[in-house]
Amino acid sequence: MKSYERLKYLDDVTIEHPSLNLKNNTLNDEEKEILLYLWKRRKPSPGYNRSYYAEFPDGTKVIIEYNFVREIIKIELFPVDEHRHYYVMIQRGTILQEREFQSNRPVSLYSRIGKYKKFFSYLFDEQVLKTIGGCYEIPLKSKHPYGTSDFNTLQFKQRFNKFKPKKFWIRLKEYLEQKEKKQKQYKGFKKLLYRLPADLFDTFIIIYLFRLFYTGEITAIAFSLYSIFYSLLAGFIDIYWRRRNPIVIKTLLLSLPGIIIFWFRYQLDLWGIQEPAHHYLHVLYYLLKQKLGIT
Repeated sequence: MKSYERLKYLDDVTIEHPSLNLKNNTLNDEEKEILLYLWKRRKPSPGYNRSYYAEFPDGTKVIIEYNFVREIIKIELFPVDEHRHYYVMIQRGTILQEREFQSNRPVSLYSRIGKYKKFFSYLFDEQVLKTIGGCYEIPLKSKHPYGTSDFNTLQFKQRFNKFKPKKFWIRLKEYLEQKEKKQKQYKGFKKLLYRLPADLFDTFIIIYLFRLFYTGEITAIAFSLYSIFYSLLAGFIDIYWRRRNPIVIKTLLLSLPGIIIFWFRYQLDLWGIQEPAHHYLHVLYYLLKQKLGIT
């Protein structure tokens, strides 16, 4: 009976479909789900054109059969607290018969069906509700957001909204949330392996920039600025796109080639050498050995 205790006070509550603008909702997500998708279509029995099935939160099951030519409704009730099966025949708002199925004896179903009138009000086929005609205090109009007396329009709405494309920003938000959940699944070494492809991509970008510098396509200053800028950008990409905590050591390592080349260009300027810095990479190697005390 998970949400039944609260749902039975739904006389004045109207909910909206998740795809619509939600305003003034008083139900939680579980209760909305119960009401919006309570009634389901099923294959009608011989002699009927439409059929609906519902299982209420307390476990009671109901089947509605509709013959729109003769305007006859058959409601079958399977109470959860009784090992019995009841049915009622209604034509244009008039109860023709109420019976217990096994013994076929007449019974009154007002108390058994009337207490579920709030759930009947969320049947999306208003033509069925109008044929019931207010019996058992079941409303004539549907509270369902897709409630309609035009059955073909109802089918179109259901199919259209099923395949209706979501807005780009909604898809992007769902994609980022999914990535964040997937990121949290990994721990330890598996987490490092999960990060590895993105880290290799960032390293490849720095190597490509260095190749441009080595072949003289960009200057030393440009390489330094580009590499330092991308190392900082990679940190922001890790946070906002890859949905993970950035590694400071990675940012420092990616910016290190740019810092070294910038220092090297500065040393050449001090010595009065105006030639392109990539011609003196072997000199840089020698200076680094001296700086680090390597012989």
